[in-house]
Amino acid sequence: MGNEYSIKEIMEMIGRNEIYLPAIQRKFVWKYEQIESLFDSIMRNYPIGMFLFWFVRGEKKNEYTFYKFLQNYHERDRKFNEIAPKPELKEEIIGVLDGQQRLSSMYIALQGTYAYKKRYAQWNNDNAFLQRKFYLNLLNQSTNDEEDYKYEFKFLTDQEAQQIDSKHLWFLVRNVLEWGDDPEIDDYYDTLVDQYNIPEEIKDVIKENRGQLKKILRILHQRLILEKLINSYKIEEQNLDNILDIFVRVNSGGTVLSKSDLLFSTIVANWEEGRDEIEKFLKSVNKKGDGFWFNNDFIMRSCLVLTDCPVLFKVNSFKKENIEKIKKEWENIKIAISKSIDLLVEFGFSGENITSHNAILPVAYHFIKGGNDSPNSKNEIRSYIIHSLLKQVYGGQGDQVLSSLRDALRKKEDDNYTLLQSDFSLNTFLRTKLSGNKSLEITTGDIEEILQYKKGPYTFMVLSLLYPNLKFGQVKFHQDHIHPASLFTNAKLRRNNIPEENWKNWQEMKDQLPNLQLMEGKENESKSKTPIKNWLYGTGDNNTPNVVDVDKYKVDNYIPENVDLDLDNFEEFYNERLNIFIEQIKNVLGVRNPTDTS
Repeated sequence: MGNEYSIKEIMEMIGRNEIYLPAIQRKFVWKYEQIESLFDSIMRNYPIGMFLFWFVRGEKKNEYTFYKFLQNYHERDRKFNEIAPKPELKEEIIGVLDGQQRLSSMYIALQGTYAYKKRYAQWNNDNAFLQRKFYLNLLNQSTNDEEDYKYEFKFLTDQEAQQIDSKHLWFLVRNVLEWGDDPEIDDYYDTLVDQYNIPEEIKDVIKENRGQLKKILRILHQRLILEKLINSYKIEEQNLDNILDIFVRVNSGGTVLSKSDLLFSTIVANWEEGRDEIEKFLKSVNKKGDGFWFNNDFIMRSCLVLTDCPVLFKVNSFKKENIEKIKKEWENIKIAISKSIDLLVEFGFSGENITSHNAILPVAYHFIKGGNDSPNSKNEIRSYIIHSLLKQVYGGQGDQVLSSLRDALRKKEDDNYTLLQSDFSLNTFLRTKLSGNKSLEITTGDIEEILQYKKGPYTFMVLSLLYPNLKFGQVKFHQDHIHPASLFTNAKLRRNNIPEENWKNWQEMKDQLPNLQLMEGKENESKSKTPIKNWLYGTGDNNTPNVVDVDKYKVDNYIPENVDLDLDNFEEFYNERLNIFIEQIKNVLGVRNPTDTS
């Protein structure tokens, strides 16, 4: 079900405050060249796409924030839409779900101005941004349909528009909107010629091209006034969450939109400083340690979790009273998140190996409610983070998992929530039942799977627990192949007389936990491709041992004491170290044996 409108009708509806932009729409981003191209397409009768209009009625329109269309765009000073004041809203309004950039471009071109920075000028120079209106050159029409542009549209200053010569006669496009349905093109042509102080020789050129000029004016009038070029699909759904889902689906073909980013737009519509505050905060936390990749999605969830709002990502979770809570608690939210991320850095995490941002939020909740960061709490926090990431509990139903873990931490007193205990405890979560039959408890079956992980974020997590005394926050540690990965190419294995039937299996095993250790970055670079036996004892080309106390090095790195470290003995080394890891990982992860019922 849809409607058809002329461009003039749509411009008038926008002017009468009948069409608005929902807050989920992003800011206007089209460059002036794109607008000029759009109008060239309109003149050439090219399709300009469907539009999706959301008809909002009654009180529903007051439950949501809408923006007015930009009229006078300024690239530096005025590029954000104003919030539509409620008294102006009609009994029924139209929200644009698809077509914002195109309609905004038409409105600016036909009803407003576009001020962009002059090339090479400074951004702080006010004179660099000249107000320009939208013109069509009536003396420049390409006869070649294969060219990119057939009609020359330009945003010009008043002074530039007065510059007439044998190839330029600029017509202010918005004037067509004042014409009737059946205009006297001859009269408009005569007015056009008379309104400029045109030299006689140029008037002769204009007269010679009279037919072409009048033809262009007729086409322009036809496209903007007579033809129903705005083909729209009508949406009458009133549920805001369903509208959000429709918007995501419709707009997912271009830049990927996250639902939280759209909800973020509804929040900043009611929190004027919110956008700058959040962007500034994200920039600061993403610089911590070796860098992180937190985004609006993370901030939105944080705000809901840390203010005891419903965790589910729905419009109703961001009601005005909840946004007021977020604004009121913003400074505390920032402190709790920053403190949690500082711990991640201390534990050796970065954007490369923190596989779910959600895992941080119970920690931040612990801090915002006054929980301590004693040495014992820190150890428990690290264990919780690694358990939750290894078990991947936040995949699929992350909102429900967060809600359950938050409930496990808190109790309600009067109208407020407080912590059940000031110390952070992993056991609190191990006893918590999670949706989808998930659990943070690691079993012996999980250990078997963990030991098959290949070098990456999960192997780092396990190794970080096995190397508890390393100062991750001060020194960069690498995951090092004990037997260098470079030795496992087919050519190297053949050269070392390894039976071919072992090659494929060994090439899998080389990247798994039993062949990995943590090593300081500089030390790892020096070890590089050197076989482990040569590197330890200084045999081969290098006669200087790299380790002062080999026995201690083996103990510290869980290397089997009496196993030969030559490459041809790789499988025995792997299996012996595997057995050592099974017991060590059970111990550090608190894995109970099947017969242990305590």
